[in-house]
Amino acid sequence: MGENADHKTLGSKVLVSGEIAAQSQKFAEGYARFRDVTDRDGALPAWVKALFMASAAAVKGHGQLLYNELKRSKELGLSLNDARGAALTVFISRGEEVYTKFTSAVNELFNDVIEAEAKAMPEFALDRESCLEYFEGYFGFIPPYVELMADDAPRALEGYVLMREFSLAENLLDAKSVELLLCTVNAAEFSARFVNVHANGARKAGASEAEIVESVLCAIPVAGVASWLPGADGIMEGRTGS
Repeated sequence: MGENADHKTLGSKVLVSGEIAAQSQKFAEGYARFRDVTDRDGALPAWVKALFMASAAAVKGHGQLLYNELKRSKELGLSLNDARGAALTVFISRGEEVYTKFTSAVNELFNDVIEAEAKAMPEFALDRESCLEYFEGYFGFIPPYVELMADDAPRALEGYVLMREFSLAENLLDAKSVELLLCTVNAAEFSARFVNVHANGARKAGASEAEIVESVLCAIPVAGVASWLPGADGIMEGRTGS
């Protein structure tokens, strides 16, 4: 390859403005080549990668980047259902406030509001043993942090399993995309451990190695090149452990 990128057709505001190139054309071209991977169809569709970047931006508290990337994802083909699924994914990963910010951006871009329904809550029967069976089925073993919750806060473990079952297997967003989105988020948070967890989950859901790598690269516009090292470590740990 080697040819220069077309900066004006990428999603980065700072590249399109010419501001970075005015300071260093070499730096601008280097960043544009990263954005060639994150902003265009490749192993993953461009709209999916924009959604991943929006999710990581929400987690990092970068409100404008969240909105810009979510808008770009919608323009490239993001559906409302997939956006809602991503919102619940960032909820289980990083909590209520991130979910609220993400959902507010979705509501604005899609001109939609979630209507609360007065439905009776179905019974979700769970006990300690069924929770442990769930984690053993997912990981192939029971992680110590799960055993700790099972021993000292079993009610919380039930909640964790219910949220996790929906988020990773029954979500409005498909399971592979959920796992890859979490690779992006955890790379942006410099967590090799959880990139490894979700890269392995993505493999089980049918993701290729190129798709996993692209998902981790989506952390770079949000958190810088520093996100690549823990992201790469998480990817490679899963390869050597398989």
